Amino acid sequence: MLTTWIIAGVIMLLLELFLPGMILGFLGGSSLIVAALIWWGWLDTWVSSLTAWFILSIGLLVTLRSFFQRLIGGDSETQSTDEEAAAYGTIVEVVERITPEKPGRIHYRGAPWEAICYDNTIEAGGKAMLAFRENLLWVVEASSPDEDESINKECPIPC
Repeated sequence: MLTTWIIAGVIMLLLELFLPGMILGFLGGSSLIVAALIWWGWLDTWVSSLTAWFILSIGLLVTLRSFFQRLIGGDSETQSTDEEAAAYGTIVEVVERITPEKPGRIHYRGAPWEAICYDNTIEAGGKAMLAFRENLLWVVEASSPDEDESINKECPIPC
C-alpha cells in the first residue's frame, strides 16, 4: 500500500509538468503525505488512507492554490473586446452610392456592409470614415483626401 501511494504521488507530480494548473500537484502532494502517514503507522487500511487523501487534497486545494497562483502568476493580456470602438475613424471604401435618404454599401474588414451618411452623398469608389453603428447599419461621414492614406488601418493583414 505504501509503494502504491508513492508511485501515484510521483506520477501526479510528473503529470503536473505537462498539465499545469497545480491541481495534479496538490493531489500528488496529498498522495505523498498519505504515504508518509502510512510509513509512520498512523494509517493502516485502504479506507483510512483514501479518506485521508480526499481530505488532504481538498484542504491543500482550498488553502494553497490561490497562494501559489499569486506567487507563480502567469501571462495575461487585456485587450478591448469592443470591435466598434476600434473601428471608429477607420477609412473604408464605398462600394455602392450612399445618400442621406438611401443607405448604400461599404467594404469593411473584407465584407460588404450597409451604410448611411446623414449629411452628404458619397459616390461609389469614394472613401468614407466610420462614425458609429446603428444595429447592422454603419453611419459614415465623408472622408477628406488626406485621410485616404490610412485606408488599410482597419485590416493589418491583406484582406
